[in-house]
Formats: sequence, C-alpha cells, structure tokens
Amino acid sequence: MAKAKVVSLLNMKGGVGKTTCAVNLATYLARDHGKRVLLVDFDSQTNASLSLMPETAWEKWADKHGTMADVLEARGKKRQGEPAALADCIIHNVLPEVPGLDLIPSHLALTFIDLDLAARPGRERIVSRKLAKVIGNYDVILCDCPPNLMTATQNALYASDAYLIPMQPDYLSTLGLNLLQDRLTYLKRELEFKITCLGVVFTRVRGWLRYHAETMERLRTAKDFKRIHFFETVIPENIKLAEAPMEAKPIELHDSTASGAEAYRALTKEFVARLG
Repeated sequence: MAKAKVVSLLNMKGGVGKTTCAVNLATYLARDHGKRVLLVDFDSQTNASLSLMPETAWEKWADKHGTMADVLEARGKKRQGEPAALADCIIHNVLPEVPGLDLIPSHLALTFIDLDLAARPGRERIVSRKLAKVIGNYDVILCDCPPNLMTATQNALYASDAYLIPMQPDYLSTLGLNLLQDRLTYLKRELEFKITCLGVVFTRVRGWLRYHAETMERLRTAKDFKRIHFFETVIPENIKLAEAPMEAKPIELHDSTASGAEAYRALTKEFVARLG
C-alpha cells in the first residue's frame, strides 16, 4: 500500500489564515479529488478541530477516545495501562457530507506540551513513530501547526515530507518568511530530518489594496526567495471564510458560491499537481 504524503502547514505569525487553509484543503482533497485525507490538529487552540465539529461533540470525543494531547502523552489517557494509540484518536469521516476526511482533534492540554516532555529523549519523533501505523491508510496527511517551532510543530515537521506556508502579503509576514526559512534550516540540521518546501500561498489578500499586490509581486521576484515556489492561486479576504467555522463547516458546506470557496477549489488543484 502506498505511503501518504505528509504536509505541515506552518507560519510563525498567527492570524494569517493557516488553519482555514488546512481545513479547506483537506475538505477539497477528499471531496473533489477522491483522496483519503487525515487532518491532524497540533494547535492547542483547537481551531481546526472546531472548524469541523461542534464543541459538544469535540468534548465527548476527547473524553471518550482521546486527542493529539493523548497521542503526545500530555494528558495521560491510558488504554489497559498503555498510552492511547493514535488510531484510537482518529475521527473517521468527521463530516458526513465529505467521505474520506478524517480528523485527529487537538486539546488545550497541548499548551504545556513543552514542559511535559522537556526531559523526554526523542520527543520530536513521537508522532512520526505512531503515525507509521496508519500512514498506509491515507493519500494525504495535513498537519495544522501552531504559530511556533516548539515541540508540537517539531513533531509535525519530523513526520512530514513537505511543508506549506500560508502567509498574508504584508511587511511583518515578509520578515517572518526569512526567519522561518532560517529556523527550519537549523531544525533540519539539528534534528537530522529531510523536508522540502512545497511553497507559499498568499492568504487574506485584499484585492483592493495596491500594497498587497505590490508585496506579492516583490516576493515572487525577490532573489532571497528565488528557490521558493509561490502558488498562483491567492486566497481573498472573505467574510464567508470567517463565518464558516461558527457553523463547524468548511467553506464548501457553508457557502459554495463564495469567492473563498472558488479560491480554495483552485488552490487544491494546484496543490495536487505540486504534490505530484
């Protein structure tokens, strides 16, 4: 059985639409491209989880089955004396309308994962080892990472083949792109793992702002980023994309006619081609 491609979505700057990107890419990969997809929520804020399921359902699942906090052994949930297995924490077909989309939800307990695992050797490899048992069941595994490069993100990156950078075309995000590339180079060397950059996707783009257009053009042609692929599709600032998580739905199920839905359908096609 073919091994899934594992892709981490990350940016050290918050509020750039990273989780929105993860949720909607996962949805369209399963819905429109027939992929078996696992979305893994590594962020203690649980935004990706609550974008696909109501909070009451998430609470029940976390209590009965477990979350990423249990996979990383931060909550101590046991099954016959052993830590909860990663497979036990997977919500299969999390959206009935989107067969083939599975989810491992996150938990607030991940907030203190760096303290919990501080003395544990090989802590950045926990998920990689556990994911190996289910990786053959999927075509694509997407990891929604918190806006940092700490233990949870290191676990995602160590398990990944590639990473995708959603970013807003503004000044601070531009500075963050340089920093992110530097930090990843350091991590790859220190933790001894290989990972490639799938590219940058511009998100929350305000089409009426000349500044956004100029920033995108400048980054696409900058010598510092000549080795980085920039996706042609850009994701617009769209109120419907902001509303959808309030219904615990991706944009396609909230409003398939929205400009955000069109953009993510196009991005997913690009993503599939880029992933090969």
